[in-house]
Amino acid sequence: MGVGFFKHGVICAIVLACTAGLVEAVDKPNIVIIFVDDQGYYDLGCYGATEVETPRIDAMAMEGIRFTDYYAAAPICSPSRAGLLTGCYPRRVGNHIWVHRADSSSGIHPDELTIAELFQQNGYATACIGKWHLGFQEPFLPRNQGFDHYFGLLHNLDPVEVVYFDDEGVPLMRNETIVKRPADPAELTRLYTDEAIAFMEKNTEKPFFLYLPHTMLHNPLGVSEEFKRTSKWGEYGDAIQELDHNVGRLFDSLKKLGISDNTIVIYASDNGRGPGRTPEQKIRGRKLSTYEGGIRVPAIAWGPGLGLQRGAESSAVVRAMDWYPSLATLAGIEIPQGPIIDGRDISPLLKGESAFVPAPGLGKSLNAKVPLRRRWDPPREWESLIKRWEYNDAFFYHGSQGSLAAVRWKNWKLYLNPSPELYDLFKDPGESTLVRNGDVVRKLRGMAILFQEEMRLDARVAGQAAPRRADAKTKIPAKIIDGLHGKLDVTFASYGDRTLAMDLYRPKGNWQSLPAIVCIHGGGWRKGQKINFRNVAQSLAEKGFVTASIDYRLSGEAPFPAHIHDCKAAVRFLRANAKEFGIDPDRIGAIGHSAGGHLAALLATSAGVQELEGKGGNAGVSSAIQAVIPMGGQTDFLSARNREISREKEVWQQFLGGSQEENPDAYRLASPLTHVDKTDPPCWIITGENDDPSTRADQFRERLEELGIQSELTVIKDAPHAFLETQAWFDEAIEIADKFFTKTLK
Repeated sequence: MGVGFFKHGVICAIVLACTAGLVEAVDKPNIVIIFVDDQGYYDLGCYGATEVETPRIDAMAMEGIRFTDYYAAAPICSPSRAGLLTGCYPRRVGNHIWVHRADSSSGIHPDELTIAELFQQNGYATACIGKWHLGFQEPFLPRNQGFDHYFGLLHNLDPVEVVYFDDEGVPLMRNETIVKRPADPAELTRLYTDEAIAFMEKNTEKPFFLYLPHTMLHNPLGVSEEFKRTSKWGEYGDAIQELDHNVGRLFDSLKKLGISDNTIVIYASDNGRGPGRTPEQKIRGRKLSTYEGGIRVPAIAWGPGLGLQRGAESSAVVRAMDWYPSLATLAGIEIPQGPIIDGRDISPLLKGESAFVPAPGLGKSLNAKVPLRRRWDPPREWESLIKRWEYNDAFFYHGSQGSLAAVRWKNWKLYLNPSPELYDLFKDPGESTLVRNGDVVRKLRGMAILFQEEMRLDARVAGQAAPRRADAKTKIPAKIIDGLHGKLDVTFASYGDRTLAMDLYRPKGNWQSLPAIVCIHGGGWRKGQKINFRNVAQSLAEKGFVTASIDYRLSGEAPFPAHIHDCKAAVRFLRANAKEFGIDPDRIGAIGHSAGGHLAALLATSAGVQELEGKGGNAGVSSAIQAVIPMGGQTDFLSARNREISREKEVWQQFLGGSQEENPDAYRLASPLTHVDKTDPPCWIITGENDDPSTRADQFRERLEELGIQSELTVIKDAPHAFLETQAWFDEAIEIADKFFTKTLK
């Protein structure tokens, strides 16, 4: 394809480098969102509860802002969480109907930019600790939605969900590992808080985004022995007091770690629970309903060290979706162009610069104009009656089945079905007295009509996981191949008459300097060629990388360490010729499967080991890589398991010149575990559930973690060693690889 195959993107690279420097110079605030399940509006001391004592949450309110008119995104779990994490009405992102059960095949679409992904892309460590409830197929899990770390229950403990787990019960998970099964409700509040504190302790040197969605106070309730019978409100009150205690532990930890002045904490419920209990507590309606008791909930924002109001009470109408742009602004993050979200930037309200949410067109804050991306083309009937800023300030109530039920603007709330009913919530929060006001009814009815039309035209679909077919062989779609530039058989190393070549791929139309990934085929070190790993290289190139599927000398033609010499030569070649191929020389990763997985791990851990560098060209250029994914490979050649295999398997003896006992030095040199040190790059192990357990690299990952190096494991359910041959498993691996390399190399 000639010299024009790759352009250089030098200007873009300079701009990105300068921008990165500016971002790093900002002291970014930490963000903690405490999201309680099913807590009613009046069910805290600072909201009027007398049956419970909540001194720590009350203190948070005294030092922060307490909202009197705050609304969850929906009156039910899953839609409410979707609204919070996407900044959108759940209906806009296709997650508005009921809840995701254990057999659900849908979730937040992978193309949605969650608030966690936004913060993750801007240098934040991210964690979700607690109840997820937003889809249970691989694409929808927390770590595929922007969270570096997950600990908690993916599901509810409600009997209608527990039934899916038979006698084993719902598992408590840490990332992909089951910690305990069944989970004990009585210990979850404490365990979540323990994990949250550990996460904060681990990330004191970098900003973090912590989403802490508690399983409590959902039924079945769980209360530890310490808090049983401590309230005047039965088990529910006891659970509230235990929750309050653990909120206090979080604040104590922030202070102990010296980061409380640089942290913002949000406390809110995902939906309501029930009506008030005294004549002064007027709200009626329960969870699932669109009466105020089902969807208006307690909410507090705290951040006095960062300029948020102290001891304030706000009656402004605030919605769960508003946290997305507001927290981004407080972190100095501009929401990228493209996604249409419904949240408003309320940061001026949080800082006390305004008693209400300024109109988007005023541009009073970094993300103020984000709501202006929403459709606005009202027909003549409504054009003179409804202003754009009024429409953006309205809140649209959706029921548990996802249908539009009511609209609120300022103090007015209009129920739409079966016939319009208007209430003045300032005077009548209990919705007990109908108001007659034809002008207001017409205005709010018009807003509802405009909203329905907006959703008809602009609502997006939920993510849908395709059913896994064991017999579907891996095939790369033609549209992916058509979207790539390919430069084939590029010589990267020569040894006399023997030359080694690589096939290079990159996305068409993307001429900026891209990260590169070296793709290393398997075959037991004795067979295979670069074409065998073309599927992986092409799939990752389509994600925005330059990929190089490489040949290396096989055991039949050269003994170890020739194989790793060739892998290192490939890295040096790409780095030395980075300008020609449009590569960022400081961002090179590697991925390999089976024997290639071993070589990828060894490549990552042996930078500078002279015996393994070889003479494949470009001497003096570093062979170090910045990220690695070994798949189904061996990382500990000195293990007892491999000692036995080396006696039996001819391929091992051919590769390393004998068995482990006969040639221990060669096995030591070939073992990635031997070379691990603190300079090694982040690593993600991928293996099949039915592969040999050694491919999970437990000791290797443990050693990396001891040195503070990111190390993750994905075990693909039901998959064998050769999982790349099956489309569903291949797609799962590529999706994980894309997210990992995007985070570590882009």
